[in-house]
Amino acid sequence: MGLSQVLTAAGQTRWLDVGCGAEFSPGFDYLDILPVGTLSDELQGRYHRADIANLTERDVEQLGIYDLVRMQHTFEHFGFEDGLRVLQNCAAILNPGGVILISVPDLVTHVQALLNGYEGLPWFKEWAHNRIPDDAPPSAYFSVFTHSLAYEPHLWCYDYDGLAYQLERTKQFTAITKLERTDLLAEVPFTHNRPDEDLCVYARRIQAPTG
Repeated sequence: MGLSQVLTAAGQTRWLDVGCGAEFSPGFDYLDILPVGTLSDELQGRYHRADIANLTERDVEQLGIYDLVRMQHTFEHFGFEDGLRVLQNCAAILNPGGVILISVPDLVTHVQALLNGYEGLPWFKEWAHNRIPDDAPPSAYFSVFTHSLAYEPHLWCYDYDGLAYQLERTKQFTAITKLERTDLLAEVPFTHNRPDEDLCVYARRIQAPTG
């Protein structure tokens, strides 16, 4: 079973998509900083306008507690220090045993692409032409990856070790695992929404101490 089915079977059905942008996946509540007025009445009922890096106590109370917090190509838009605070805030709205699921563009994939002239990521090369000419050298494509577009820059780059390190620093997560595309829990697009580029990492909120 994929991750969504495993969570549903376990009765863990309260899911929050952080940094959803304008993509509203079924089954989720949503958190972003888009103007709420641009959403339908139905979506406004499930949409929370807040900055995950700067959640207030009131934000946490209004959000409640979730079984899954998902960030798909969101975490890389925070710098290193803010990224730690984002994860701490995610822990604050997760049930003990709840899941955090983070997908980011994989630094290792892009380093390998740089060394291979970006021939292995043709779709990325096409997308990068929003900023650079068709005949730009591979280093220019790598620079687009590391900085992204001017209006939504990538502020940090992660491989598995770096993302696991950030999760470990919170002291709030356990079972930190790289979710490969071939893993039984992997689903497109639930876990990997850009399969050729994704690094997808899964972890569980630590259980509260007993006794």
